[in-house]
Amino acid sequence: MILRFATTIAIALACANPAGAEVLRRATVWDLKLGQPISAQPAPEEFRGFACGSNGGPPRQPLTGWSDFARCRAEPDRLHEVYFEYDDELEYIARAKDIDREITRWAGTTEVLFPVMVSALFDRAGVLKGIRMVTDSRPDHRNDITEANLRKRADAYLLGGILAARFDLAPARDCTALPPAEGESAVGTLLIKQACEMRDAANGRRVALKVNFFRKPGQSGVNPQLPTQLTEGQFESSTRLEIWQIP
Repeated sequence: MILRFATTIAIALACANPAGAEVLRRATVWDLKLGQPISAQPAPEEFRGFACGSNGGPPRQPLTGWSDFARCRAEPDRLHEVYFEYDDELEYIARAKDIDREITRWAGTTEVLFPVMVSALFDRAGVLKGIRMVTDSRPDHRNDITEANLRKRADAYLLGGILAARFDLAPARDCTALPPAEGESAVGTLLIKQACEMRDAANGRRVALKVNFFRKPGQSGVNPQLPTQLTEGQFESSTRLEIWQIP
């Protein structure tokens, strides 16, 4: 239900574009070519912030581009994760011109206004075997003069519905609602632990999606010492997408 709810509204808002407006774009994770070598990928100059990845988390050792992938420790599946960020030139132009709408449009590394961390996974021969996208809570703590109107961490689980629609993941066919672990609880009346997976043989890929919205053990909506005081940020809200090449 959550996946379907987010899809229609969010896609319509994100894709709306005034008639006659100049078409600008920058390279994104969707420009990467699964199953292709580094030479077939977008030039490193089209991105920024290259670093070794941390399983979808914040960056580690800085890199100069795709070709440095072997400097990153291989994961158990023997793939090397390269974290990267989207080019920020258009964002800085918008900030210089003080155009709020364009600042939001080009701010950071985002997917339909959701801040995300993206990475590419290469095998030892330098062939792209997978891509990874995980919602990013770091922009919630930025202190810009003009703040971009991006989705906050509390909404991160809603990105799952948009990505499910993009890859035709059907909740009834491809998704499983996982039970809460010991100590996990709902946020209000909502508890989501959903794992989806689909083998897309026609496109030679396997798509895996995880969506979470719940309170971890020990987290609460109110201060246990002062029940009339609400807490802030005590919840897990995230979306994680992985796309892998299959033979």
